[in-house]
Amino acid sequence: MTHPTPTAFPLFALLPTELRQKIFFHATAAHRTLPLTYDPSTKTFHSPTPPPTLLSTTHSSRLAALNRYALSFGTTTSSPKIYFNPQCDTLYLPRHLEMGYDSTLRDFRRLVIDPTSRLDEVRSVAVDHVRGDIKRPWEAYNKAFFIRSFPKLEEVIIVLNDEEDDEINVNEEVEFVELKGDPERLLKVWYYFRQSFLEEEKLLEEVCKESGREYVAFSLPMLRIKRKVKKGPAGERASGIMGLEEALEGMRL
Repeated sequence: MTHPTPTAFPLFALLPTELRQKIFFHATAAHRTLPLTYDPSTKTFHSPTPPPTLLSTTHSSRLAALNRYALSFGTTTSSPKIYFNPQCDTLYLPRHLEMGYDSTLRDFRRLVIDPTSRLDEVRSVAVDHVRGDIKRPWEAYNKAFFIRSFPKLEEVIIVLNDEEDDEINVNEEVEFVELKGDPERLLKVWYYFRQSFLEEEKLLEEVCKESGREYVAFSLPMLRIKRKVKKGPAGERASGIMGLEEALEGMRL
């Protein structure tokens, strides 16, 4: 007889305080995808990703979560309203504007008011793959400038969309999944992205030399190619279970 997977643990409150705090600590390390869009008319950032559940579970869980998450992405006209953990969350800026990846991507760090330099701690970012037939002349440079603005970056996720992905609204929560497509196609996407970045770096180095400015070298981190899907109820449950499993694994019970 198959028993259903438990979705609740009513005896959690009876665990020793130290053990509960340790579980909360490791649960806050769960990885999230944080799509972020910018509205030039209001100069505000928006994200469909809800705040971490731990912020509204118990007083103890909230305190643990606030050690890792902070309200971020404020601007000159808007206070920070989006919870973000730069060491665990993937910062995803989708291509949704008519002009493609325009100056908003290039000037991202300048648009965000970041008094404590939390964005310097970002480990993972994601950008959309742009087909050559629709790619604007300025997009490669803006992507490269955006990527190199994070000094501790460890990975760049290239989001390879298909026709179904076009139906995903920017206001819908998403997550990334592994691709099972043609290996040759994926290799080409990886290669052309890397070559495009290297060309922009070479151009930047030449400009710096000609203008007498110091050129700071930047190495492209690990590239991953993934696809985005809508995050429905099943995905939310899976993330919750995964977060708990990661927490328990991290504790090595």
